[in-house]
Amino acid sequence: MIDAKAFRGQAREVAAERLLNARGLLTAVAPAERAVIEQVAYAVAAGVASCLLEEAARNSIVGAALGPQVEPCEAAPREGIPRKFEAAAVRTSVAS
Repeated sequence: MIDAKAFRGQAREVAAERLLNARGLLTAVAPAERAVIEQVAYAVAAGVASCLLEEAARNSIVGAALGPQVEPCEAAPREGIPRKFEAAAVRTSVAS
């Protein structure tokens, strides 16, 4: 079983790390635009994690690839997203 909460947390950490690595590039962007980029990065990470968890619940091969400690998807796809980015995650998941 996959630990969905941990999996989502790991996705958020990956997004945060990528944003940190891109910090130099983001200095050329206006603060408001940088905030939007951050929102999108967290929303995409949350969306990808949720999709993978949902697929793992349907397909045992995907579940095995994700790891033995991941539980099937619960209905909490926005878990682990900073509160200020939740609206972007909602907009992204509705659009997909």
